[in-house]
Amino acid sequence: MPSKLSPPQPRVHVLGLGSIGTFTAHGLNEILPTPPAGQPNHPLHTVSGQTTHHRAYDLEIYNPTTRAWHSPPPSNEPATHPIAHLIVTVKATQTVAALRPLQQRLTPSSTILFLQNGSGMIDEVNEHLFPDPATRPNYIVGVISHGVTLNTPFEVTHTGASAISLGRVPRPASQFPDPAKETASGEDYLLDALPTSPLLTATTYPTYAEILQIQLEKLAVNAFCNPVCALHSAPNKFLFTQPTLRRAVLDEISAIVPRLPELRGVEGVAARFALGRLEDTVNGVLARTRETACSMVVDLRGGRETEVRFINGYWVRRGREVGVEVAVNEGLMAAVLERGRRRRS
Repeated sequence: MPSKLSPPQPRVHVLGLGSIGTFTAHGLNEILPTPPAGQPNHPLHTVSGQTTHHRAYDLEIYNPTTRAWHSPPPSNEPATHPIAHLIVTVKATQTVAALRPLQQRLTPSSTILFLQNGSGMIDEVNEHLFPDPATRPNYIVGVISHGVTLNTPFEVTHTGASAISLGRVPRPASQFPDPAKETASGEDYLLDALPTSPLLTATTYPTYAEILQIQLEKLAVNAFCNPVCALHSAPNKFLFTQPTLRRAVLDEISAIVPRLPELRGVEGVAARFALGRLEDTVNGVLARTRETACSMVVDLRGGRETEVRFINGYWVRRGREVGVEVAVNEGLMAAVLERGRRRRS
């Protein structure tokens, strides 16, 4: 998708056409030049009850038999050109599998924005797809808190207006000894473009420590809310009946975050992730979403793989790294994984 911001207008690819991917595509469309007439319109239902229509989307369709991407019929032309800007919105569990068919089209000049729930996906992508830092794309972390529902393909309802937070993931220092080379990659395009979309209300943060703390706050909320609701097949209001478990989950997280090497020496981290403050954050989210059933509830009911490995599993892995006991998060993860296995068997 081209944008009005700077010539030449770069193309942005969105991988994943669920609620977040479709919503993000609508937001990108707001910063497009006037689209050509005659293209199909795709509706977005706004929080104010209005409906807007966007067009000028191009599609690529993956053929698992040929393992190639193609333009849609009638042309069916193979899509082999490099991808400069990619926004990944698939579920965390699908990240590596979804990116693998695009691996050859992603270069060190490419930029990938991970706009997903959970954490740890980048580590898996590096391990399985880009183990050599010299061939690795640029990465951006995105944290989204908008409420969005997918009605039909390409049609979404914006159920709760909130924000997107963005920040770049630093590359190994040895890879870019010359800062001018890093800037030349074009990584800043998404960081500059997305905040100009009124729909997305995105903010770019200048340091990795800032975006990481925003990501970890959301991950702390999800570590309590998602598995507990999933195991009880309940909406969020059920969580008000579990204050002891809430405190136990968040107590582990409160001990982990100040010890993370990425945040060592960053002022205010211990206070921001103090147990009482995390409890207030969780309660604030629950008060706004009492009737909501989180995606892990839906996935577990449907026998689908949940994102628990990228939520509680992240805290288990990081807790072990920094020497913090993680029995509560580990127990919740094990219970969700076992329930999922039983449902699929």
